[in-house]
Amino acid sequence: MVDGRDLVDSLRWVKSEQEMRLLRESARWAEKAHDILMENIAPGVHDALIGMRASYEALTRMMRKLGAGFHQLKWGLSPVVVGCRGQVGPGSAVPHAVFSKRKIRRGDVLVTEAGVEVGGYTSELERTVIVGRAGPREKKYFDVMLRAQDAALGSFKAGTPCFQVDAAARKTVEIVGLAGDLRHHVGHGIGIDGHEPPWLDPGEKTIMKTGMVFSCEPGLYVPGFAGFRHSDTIEVTKHGMDFITQYPRSLKELTV
Repeated sequence: MVDGRDLVDSLRWVKSEQEMRLLRESARWAEKAHDILMENIAPGVHDALIGMRASYEALTRMMRKLGAGFHQLKWGLSPVVVGCRGQVGPGSAVPHAVFSKRKIRRGDVLVTEAGVEVGGYTSELERTVIVGRAGPREKKYFDVMLRAQDAALGSFKAGTPCFQVDAAARKTVEIVGLAGDLRHHVGHGIGIDGHEPPWLDPGEKTIMKTGMVFSCEPGLYVPGFAGFRHSDTIEVTKHGMDFITQYPRSLKELTV
């Protein structure tokens, strides 16, 4: 008996055109779900309730639009999940937070997520959102996070080893003296599973191929203050990458 898990996993890395269509459709619905979330964010409200409302509304619209074409293929309560997952204010500094009793306040930094399953495939869309007005410190970290993501995005290309994407983001953060705030890998493969190999980690020598799909999500986390992370789903191409998720990324567009 031979363990074939690595072989089977590698067969999933390069997506077919049909898989790409499902991922793009997933991304379109994730974008709509995130729009609904943004409309509901307000001081004095608990982020769990906002997420539940937005998830319900997005799922309702999706089921209405797709009609008989709607099929949930994965186990779970809902194919649509959008919210903050407890990453609110100081809680946003915890990459995988849990809900607390704390309600959203003016000036809070939120890290949001929108994920929608379509035909068994899920994209990943995450944004850093400011409630009210960003102060100088929030602006500084938001800018560095965005530049780190831009550097990573510019490093995707077929024939390039995965570790170079991670290295590009880390170099950007190190230059401004914030290397200690970059607390996890820069991204991962995505498709049938929300997190799957290859990983965009230091030392990851897997060579990227045309048709591979990754999340790109360098995050900065400052305990007691806030966390800053955008995540986009991208497709590796011969000459670079194409966005699968297409959503505003600027501070102005993400201030509510």
